[in-house]
Amino acid sequence: MTASPAGGRPEDTGGAEAAVDALRLELAAAAEGMADVDVLRLAAQQAAVGVGGLAGLVHLAGPEENTLLLAAAAGLPARLAQAWERISRVDSPALAGADTETMARREVTWSPPPLPPERCAGFPGGWETTVGVLSVPITAGGTPVGALSVLTSRVPDAARRAFLAGLARTTSRQLLRARRWRVALAPWWQEPARPRAVQPVRLGTWAWDLATGRLDIDQVAEEVIRGAGLSPDRWASRIDAWFSRVHPDDRPAVDAEAERALETDQLYAMEYRVVGEDGRISWMEARGKGEYDKAGRLARMTGTVLDITARRSQHEWLAGLLELHPEPIDVLDADNRVAWANRASRGMAAEKGTQIVGAVPWEALPGLRGRGLPQLVDRARTAPGSLAFLEMELPAEDHGASAYYQVRAVEVGGHVAVQRADVTEQRRAERAAAERTQRVADLNAALAMALETADVADAVTEHVLPLFGATGLVMHDQTGPGPRIVGAVGYPEKFLAELKRLEHSSRPPVEITAMSAPQYVSSTEEFARRWPRLESLARLGRKQAWAVLPLLVGEQRVGSCVISWADPRPFRAEERTLLKAVATFIAQALRNARLYEQTRARAERLQRELLPGELPGLVGVTAAARYRAAAGQDVGGDWYDTVPLPGGRVLAVIGDVMGHGLEQAIIMGIIRHAVLVMATLDMPAEDIMAHLGDVAARLERRTPDAPSYATALIVLYDPTAGSCRIVNAGHPPPLLLRPDGQEPPRTLDVPPSPPLGVADDAAGVPSTVTQVDVEPGSVLILYTNGLLGADATHPGPLAEAATAYAAAHPGTGGRAPDTAWLEGLCQAIVTGSPTRRDDAALLVLSADRVPAGHIAAWDLPCAAESARSARALVTDRLAGWALTSLVDPLQLIVSELIGNTVRHASGLPDQNAQNSQNDQSHPSGMVRLRLLHLETRVVCEVYDGSEATPRVRHPALTDEFGRGLQLVALSSDGWGARYTEGGKCVWARLDISPVATAP
Repeated sequence: MTASPAGGRPEDTGGAEAAVDALRLELAAAAEGMADVDVLRLAAQQAAVGVGGLAGLVHLAGPEENTLLLAAAAGLPARLAQAWERISRVDSPALAGADTETMARREVTWSPPPLPPERCAGFPGGWETTVGVLSVPITAGGTPVGALSVLTSRVPDAARRAFLAGLARTTSRQLLRARRWRVALAPWWQEPARPRAVQPVRLGTWAWDLATGRLDIDQVAEEVIRGAGLSPDRWASRIDAWFSRVHPDDRPAVDAEAERALETDQLYAMEYRVVGEDGRISWMEARGKGEYDKAGRLARMTGTVLDITARRSQHEWLAGLLELHPEPIDVLDADNRVAWANRASRGMAAEKGTQIVGAVPWEALPGLRGRGLPQLVDRARTAPGSLAFLEMELPAEDHGASAYYQVRAVEVGGHVAVQRADVTEQRRAERAAAERTQRVADLNAALAMALETADVADAVTEHVLPLFGATGLVMHDQTGPGPRIVGAVGYPEKFLAELKRLEHSSRPPVEITAMSAPQYVSSTEEFARRWPRLESLARLGRKQAWAVLPLLVGEQRVGSCVISWADPRPFRAEERTLLKAVATFIAQALRNARLYEQTRARAERLQRELLPGELPGLVGVTAAARYRAAAGQDVGGDWYDTVPLPGGRVLAVIGDVMGHGLEQAIIMGIIRHAVLVMATLDMPAEDIMAHLGDVAARLERRTPDAPSYATALIVLYDPTAGSCRIVNAGHPPPLLLRPDGQEPPRTLDVPPSPPLGVADDAAGVPSTVTQVDVEPGSVLILYTNGLLGADATHPGPLAEAATAYAAAHPGTGGRAPDTAWLEGLCQAIVTGSPTRRDDAALLVLSADRVPAGHIAAWDLPCAAESARSARALVTDRLAGWALTSLVDPLQLIVSELIGNTVRHASGLPDQNAQNSQNDQSHPSGMVRLRLLHLETRVVCEVYDGSEATPRVRHPALTDEFGRGLQLVALSSDGWGARYTEGGKCVWARLDISPVATAP
């Protein structure tokens, strides 16, 4: 056997195919004694197999012009064959044209795809575009009476066409002989079809002598009788001989009708059967009328006889079709009572324990009551010859599923024919299709709302598993370096543990994660045949059917999805198509979720980088903070920071860039780092705020299409004095919680300046400074308006949350609250926030003091001899602090700082001078020396009255001066200068090492 050309069948080079065809034709020719239906069914079966098609059909000409009725089918379920029951040029011109053309041309006809949609109801998807029809006529006496057809997806070659033509010829011969002499009536197709025109009638005449019983017939009547299988030579022209040939079942009616006609002098008319000498049964139509002699006595009856076997054969065959029709058919009289019902209708009534014939259907059958049948019959009577339709639902008596019927009614000749077609399966299929459509729509909606891969897995679990009646799901994300399980449902823990172990082994389960096309496994045996290495894993999962779906977007693999069932499952074509479509939806959603997660991870990293992270250690201040993004956002413009400053001071700042998103986060980062830079320069708080306004204004000019403004609040706390300098640029004022926590937080009266970047004419102008003294142990609460709600302007809810927390968590015996207490306060405030429409920042500061014993300050004359006094003072103080190891470097530092002040600056006014008459002040003013012991460091500060900023010089070898600040820089761990209200402060820091403390 070799591959054939486009016909699709293998080419037989040794004649085997022709031999098989001959055997099939011999089988069809051996159908002697079979009923007509069996002959046709055998022809349909042999046609489908011999042509290599999908199904075989036999249609016979109906009573209507250009109409074919299905007589036999092979290879099609009953519900699918319904689409082929009736073919007409009116309702299906394309297909009917093929079969009726086949009958007219009397040759094989091929109708290529596509099929008409009405012929594909209930068929698998893609049927109509791949299947064509090969048809050949069936004849009776040389006249086409039907067509033998094969539904096939292969283009038939000449050999297949010839085989089908030979099978049709054999079937035509067998159909004529099918039980021709063994039944009362031969099928109507055994009689040659006649042209549909007026035909001459062979009408015989007869005369019956009532006195002698003699029956005389003419030549035509003799031909009629002989054609019915009777021999006129053997009946001796006697009426008794004729009556003896009448069918036993019809004889009583024939005798009664003859007696009635003679007694009443009425016309005798009767159709009855006669049995020929060879057993053949024929139908006769006899008509007659009594005649009288001259004496007025009834002497004889004369009349006509006509052989109507052909006509009755066709009518009774059609009546037989209705009788055997699987759908209930009732014929109602004028009183809506059933005059005739077919077997299906009588059987349904018998199941209900009633008799349908003679009864009103909706009265005899309770299930039909109130379903609209009387109204349907009335509509049919008002439009005779036109179909009226009704669809009704019959609830099941056992509370099961309802049955659906499509009822058709038509009025003909005063009677209404009512046919009930069971469309339950069709409606269930439609309902199932509608439910699937809705579930797919719900799945799409859920996937569209899924942000993360876990959301995608949840959507698949909620919608896909019920859609297919599945019980298990394993979904992998493959956008990273290796497969990662993002969803698993319906499996025991042992299975998941083993699956994860395999994924991280040297031989991962690529059978599942590396498929490029969907795989459908219907049973555990099939699974073991395909993937024997994973058989033990499958048994752990306790599933018996699997659909392995690769998740692809274009050519990119984004993951895999394994849907499983607890029982073996055959995967139908339409189910596979739907699974592939669902896999496409899941792949798109999974890719989008991964892109979102990657974008969010980058945004969160950006937010972490822009925010300060872990707050630095501060002198006299304990801090805690929170940042909360807006709902649906990962980054925003709210921010905070704390900056340790020289002298133990602390700069705390909080701000808010209007809006939330990446652009706001960028602006926030620029502003925050500007604060850090200016804090490093140790600028006053009001100057820092003025420069922030300049920065915001420049940013505003760079993005004119997306204007934004920012607010900020700066708090500069000095723990040596317990005072705060607060500057506000359009920000909500801070709250101050007293140490005892017994009173609600107080809103500090801090006059706001315009927000940053709003008032161009105010750019560079220092903001108003508010001085606030803070008791030790007090808590400052700095916040952004994201914690207040969309429209709130007063921090009432925030203050209530802080009050409730302070009441539930009493203070620490007068000491400043520790970090844990502050963290709890932050959590209470953020949790009690009413909305997440905007991002929010919260910064809480517990203010304490530097102990008085760790502060030493002296006012010395602005003279060179003060250096000697300063060295003695710091030596004595370091001894008191047990820091004698710092004496030498600190003596050098204080000498150089005071020397520089005396040489290059001016002194401060003498605060001890009482009056001008007794002026004991030094003529050059005073120099203030302050020494601070700040936990792990000692700071030496020298204050003077000059605003000249010291700077390190690089003197030549021969220069006498200019090396003092170099010595300070080399001897200290840091030094600098800052402006004060009356001049400046030059400071140097010495860090305390573990060995610096004296024993």
